[in-house]
Amino acid sequence: MAVLDNNIVAIALPTITAVFGVPLGLSQWIATAYMMTIVATVLIFGTLAGRIGVSRLFIAGLAVFVIGSFACGLSGSLYPLIAARILQGLGAAMMMSISMAIVMQVFPADERGRAMGYITATVALGLIIGPALGGILVDSFGWPFIFFVNIPIGCALLVLAFRYLRVPSVPAGPTRIDYPGAVLLIFVMTALAFLLNELANPPVDSFRFAVSAGAGIAALVLFVYREKTTDVPLIDLSLVTTRAFVLPAASLVLYFTATFILIILLPFYFEGVMGYAPTQVGLIAFVMPIAMMAGSPVCGWVYDKYCPKNYAAFGVLGVGISFFLCGYGYATVNIWLVILALALAGICRSVYQGPNTIEIMVSLPKEKAGIASSLLTILQDLGIMFGISAAAIFLVIQLDALGYTGAVLSAGPDVLPPLFGNAMYAGGLICLASAAFSFRRDRPKP
Repeated sequence: MAVLDNNIVAIALPTITAVFGVPLGLSQWIATAYMMTIVATVLIFGTLAGRIGVSRLFIAGLAVFVIGSFACGLSGSLYPLIAARILQGLGAAMMMSISMAIVMQVFPADERGRAMGYITATVALGLIIGPALGGILVDSFGWPFIFFVNIPIGCALLVLAFRYLRVPSVPAGPTRIDYPGAVLLIFVMTALAFLLNELANPPVDSFRFAVSAGAGIAALVLFVYREKTTDVPLIDLSLVTTRAFVLPAASLVLYFTATFILIILLPFYFEGVMGYAPTQVGLIAFVMPIAMMAGSPVCGWVYDKYCPKNYAAFGVLGVGISFFLCGYGYATVNIWLVILALALAGICRSVYQGPNTIEIMVSLPKEKAGIASSLLTILQDLGIMFGISAAAIFLVIQLDALGYTGAVLSAGPDVLPPLFGNAMYAGGLICLASAAFSFRRDRPKP
């Protein structure tokens, strides 16, 4: 449901931007506020999981997510919608904080690759349903229904969760929670979001940029100091400074940054350049997740059986190659090359994502499974937040350099193709950097 929500929003973003009459740099808050909330709060919920119980925390998060979805659909302007997305993000953070910990508890070591393959396939299923459903809902009923669709799904899941979700809790956390550290982390994420938003809305106001940057750096320094000196840190910094954690973690952030540059810009390209309706855009967006879903179980089985060296690195390298192909297809308006690139990206994503996730999870002690799951969510959502902002920044800065300040979709097919191509080339370079971080000389842990 969370993946479905993200991709429905991506497909509907051009429509919402036009309906509210706001620039892309401002409407990106619809996506960024959701991710920022998850990143800022997921560690708090991961810490609470041992005291509340993973089942109860998951159910509570699901309920909050459903309420937030209802509020989103009722929003009549941009700022109430952003506030409702923050509520949605709180519910998502509750669920995401312990989801991977549950998986790592349930499956033995020699089946985790296959389990992650199934999860990747499930993610791909959400990616498949999301674009098409989003396009149909926007065309037929209007953008509020991309949020209302979560209500029957969420209610059905609540019934099932109350009946069947019986998972042993992760090891109990500390008796106290580092609330000052949590507040500082929220300040860090908020300052980062404002900083990225300022870059996406040229001309950049130097004063606001300096204030956001200064506040973010100060909050980060205080957060690190707090975590090093308190006896109940949100993050034990000694756990996340080892090479085994840092390298795949950096790779994951870069991978999601590049992926969401593609996901966010794809509907703008096909609506602004090709003149497609949202439903047609949803059908094009089918290609990558279908390939991802088809390849994930096989790639997970290969990883379990052979544990190939640098399996993840070659996967994200393939994603980078697909971005360069997509960029050339965008620039030359070659739709078949774009479709081929999307299919290749889906297969290579299924090679990379599961093994890299396992490397991150096993790099931390087993008794820290809840925190490890929360850290994994933070890394993914940081990358997504960077990707959403980078997509807007790459496109808006290029349009600003051409002297164009109107709506993105109104720039026209004579202006937009090479700009989208350049954004994809940038995404390809980010994937190459991700592959460099993922490359390792030793074999991955079983």
